[in-house]
Amino acid sequence: MKRLNKTIIWGLAGAMAFANTSCESFDKVNTDPNTVTPEKVAAINLLSFVMLPSTLNVDQWQRQQNLYADTFAQYFSNDKYESNVCEPNDKWNEEFWLQHWTWIANLNEVIRRCDGKEEMTNLKSIARIWKAWCFLRATDLFGDLPYFKACDGSGIPAGYDAQKDIYYDLVKELAEASSEISSNGGKVGIGDLIFQGDMAKWKAFANSLRLRIALRMTEVDPEKAKAEAEAAVAADGGLITDNVVIWRAENYYQNTINPHYFYAHYWESRLTMSVSMQRVLTNLGGVPVEMKSYYKSGQVPEYADPRALIMYNVTSTGTLASRRYRGRWKGVEAGYTPAIAAEDDNAHKNNSRVGVFFVSLNPEPPENTPPVICKDRWARLMYASEVYFLRAEGALRGWNMGGTAESFYEAGIRRSMAEYGNLIKSADIEAYLQSTMKNGYGTSVKFSDNTGDVTDDCNSKLAKIITQKYISNFPDGGFEAWADYRRLGMPALDPFKMPTENFVIEVGGHDYLGSCRRITYPSYEQLHNEANYKKCLADFGPDVSTKRMWWDSKRTKVVKWEHYRPAQGEPGYEIGTLKDAK
Repeated sequence: MKRLNKTIIWGLAGAMAFANTSCESFDKVNTDPNTVTPEKVAAINLLSFVMLPSTLNVDQWQRQQNLYADTFAQYFSNDKYESNVCEPNDKWNEEFWLQHWTWIANLNEVIRRCDGKEEMTNLKSIARIWKAWCFLRATDLFGDLPYFKACDGSGIPAGYDAQKDIYYDLVKELAEASSEISSNGGKVGIGDLIFQGDMAKWKAFANSLRLRIALRMTEVDPEKAKAEAEAAVAADGGLITDNVVIWRAENYYQNTINPHYFYAHYWESRLTMSVSMQRVLTNLGGVPVEMKSYYKSGQVPEYADPRALIMYNVTSTGTLASRRYRGRWKGVEAGYTPAIAAEDDNAHKNNSRVGVFFVSLNPEPPENTPPVICKDRWARLMYASEVYFLRAEGALRGWNMGGTAESFYEAGIRRSMAEYGNLIKSADIEAYLQSTMKNGYGTSVKFSDNTGDVTDDCNSKLAKIITQKYISNFPDGGFEAWADYRRLGMPALDPFKMPTENFVIEVGGHDYLGSCRRITYPSYEQLHNEANYKKCLADFGPDVSTKRMWWDSKRTKVVKWEHYRPAQGEPGYEIGTLKDAK
């Protein structure tokens, strides 16, 4: 893929206007006449500059993706930050909040310049689709947001809109933007950092995002969810069949290096595989683990998902693990305070971290041979496998998805396995699909080996679909994993070890699972948009991390995992029983 000229990128930095919620500074900022402003930058370059930081900035990625979404979904546990005990960080929230409104202001400017110009219709559609992508992430983080009048150029602080209304408008925007793409709508070119002007791919992406949003609404508005999902599947342009990606490169403006390198190596990996993920993957699929010389006896499972030991490494000399911890594949319980998480048995250096597959050109180097670190890498913005699982869930609910739940389910698994190339044998995939061996939560792979259809049971068909979607979205799809966990309480995961009893607001209910439901509004907003903030709280409810999203309404049967842990240093894995939460 061709890369933008570095001087262009630096010049565009001046076009990125500082913006609060109302974006009043977008209109009122004092500017030097010789300074680059949005009005002086081509619309396509404005779009490029929004795409760069909104997807690639490694600081934003680490905080919003890794330390929030990935931690709350239990892809990882961490030993340093408050998010591990479900406490949002106000500074992180503020940084993302302000960046988001800057992106929206610039996208609105692109849309304004394209209005009424047939030769710029396709560029306008891309800006609308990308705006929907940005807003979906933001509303799923915070809940209610300024939306309809945000960054409208009026200079008047924008009020907050209900998440329900935002969601309804997002699907409308995606449908309209996709339908308006045409051969007469103008060429876009390489300034489009996602698809390089391939408008057929933008149509498919818009339809797929619409499908994602539709499934979010299943528990609160099933009729709307069904209608939008069926319309998305039937829409002209179809759905994505390849991953939606953007290239991360060390020499991009604004620190856009491969984040997996950062949290696995540069930052000495404060992120560790969670014990929940360990239990999800152990025994699932019944595929024997190929034992290697540096695996410690009793510390690597006999059977595991074929992706498991690729997704997370076995501790070795290359991970700086203490000698007594080398050779083990082990997760850490979520919710430990930083002090407890830093203890040797829990510390990141002594436990499994993100696999070298995601940071290396030689993902399986010989023991004591360091991997060749890859700082440049594709970032997946939407996995093709996710679309199969979305269709599988829709078909399971009786919707017209163009096939059966089982066929989409198996296609999603195959597509996910394909991500790992020849590291997974085709024979193992076939055996995996037929396996009835259950993981630590009682979930198996074989679709017909189930205890019901759409139920809360850990081995229902729905639980199988969501479990496989959860695994397939690793490591770049943590937002979707967290959303499903909030929406359905699936897949089954261990409760967080919460620092206070007050966090649990429904003993025995969904919130017993412990994960944050949202992050809180930054204190900056309380100071600069006070009246609208207070009105939002009057409508939305208290500004706390336990407050549910509009779509997060399902009260599930919660399964509590009670386990026996071997004594420190004793070989063996946790064993236990599943019990209903009291």
